[in-house]
Amino acid sequence: MKFKIVFYLFIFVCIILFFQLINTNKLLNYQDDLIQSQNRLNLTLKDSIKDLNEYRNSNAYFSLNTNTEVNITEKINEESLKQKLREYNINGKLRVLLPEIPKEHTFLIDHIKVINSQWVLLGFKSDQQKGQALVSYKINNKKAFQFSKIIFYIE
Repeated sequence: MKFKIVFYLFIFVCIILFFQLINTNKLLNYQDDLIQSQNRLNLTLKDSIKDLNEYRNSNAYFSLNTNTEVNITEKINEESLKQKLREYNINGKLRVLLPEIPKEHTFLIDHIKVINSQWVLLGFKSDQQKGQALVSYKINNKKAFQFSKIIFYIE
């Protein structure tokens, strides 16, 4: 009788240990999957941060505001340059700067990005089309801007 009780107890303990082993293995696999997915997410986020830093650095390189080699007068000239380009929106003067613009639409400048002390990116659009232009500019002795088109594109 004692032997049967010990034997049944032993079998019962073996069954419990077997279920514990299987359950622990499932938990460990689940935890391992969670850790691996977290590591993949971490790597993806690090790549995204690297890409954003590269974008920020290239954007800072092509900007008068963050360029330390640019003197303060050129930074002040950026605002007057943008104002002068916005004046091209009045009375259709944009055709003077960009004569290739189709005459059937009225185009207005909506984006101005000063790249450096020589170039400006312009984004312009009408009700049906939009386009971009790379414009070169110089400041003459009378503090007036002289513009010349380099590249022009309409979609």
